[in-house]
Amino acid sequence: MSRFNLIFCLAFFCLGSLISQENSVPSVKVTSGYYIITYKNSNVNLEISINGYAVKEGMSNDDSSGQADVNYWIIPGKNTLSYRLTERKLSGKKKEPSFPPEAEINLIIGQQGQFPDEGERLFTLNWSKEKESIGEWKHLSFDPPFLPPSKLWTVAQTIEWTPEVESSAITYLETLTKALNSKDPNKVLPFLSFREKDTAEARYYPPDPASEKKALSSMMKSIGPTWKLTKTKIKPTLLCGNKIVTLTDSKGNSLLNAKKDASIPIFLSLIDGKWVVTR
Repeated sequence: MSRFNLIFCLAFFCLGSLISQENSVPSVKVTSGYYIITYKNSNVNLEISINGYAVKEGMSNDDSSGQADVNYWIIPGKNTLSYRLTERKLSGKKKEPSFPPEAEINLIIGQQGQFPDEGERLFTLNWSKEKESIGEWKHLSFDPPFLPPSKLWTVAQTIEWTPEVESSAITYLETLTKALNSKDPNKVLPFLSFREKDTAEARYYPPDPASEKKALSSMMKSIGPTWKLTKTKIKPTLLCGNKIVTLTDSKGNSLLNAKKDASIPIFLSLIDGKWVVTR
């Protein structure tokens, strides 16, 4: 991930049948670390989210494996890991996959310098077509054994989305867009100050304002004043106990785009009645 993307970010509401499961988290010894989701899927499509934040989209028909650090999205109290498996539409004469569909999801607590499989495993989901039907969202609830050091959850207001709230969010984003097009990074940095400090703390890194400003300056010089904000057909998705909202267009694309295919994912919270970029 580029430094530019890290400046701004490092979702869904479940459709269809709602199926919840309570998962007892085993006793763990660690009191800090990185919550990591690892996954792999073969001959079946897989979607994963944590507290509404999309960890893995399910549109690709390719087999995949990967991992995601989700410290930013772990909240106090009950957390929910959700997943959905869907059948692939095979083309041509190929009606059945060569091997049985399989998928695996793990939630792990890792430490700096460790490989994910060296961390403490909170739970594992192994799926095969014979064991479980597909096409429905499944939800696994758990209480985290510790919280990453984020201040967001104590200061963010619970968001109730209304036309008036949407209008105020767009006004805020218009101001951000104007700052991005100003060619002056000092006008953009105030929008990012909370996010920069809080996400660094959540991942146990000291904030580095000088490096952030340097990366921002480089990005603004490269992109130029070409940022445009989409203001119609907005799709809000509330995350993390309604403490964060992500805003996209109706197709799930970012509202804030520029030349060179640049885009900024939008994650906002209300703090003291004002919008803040928080993730």
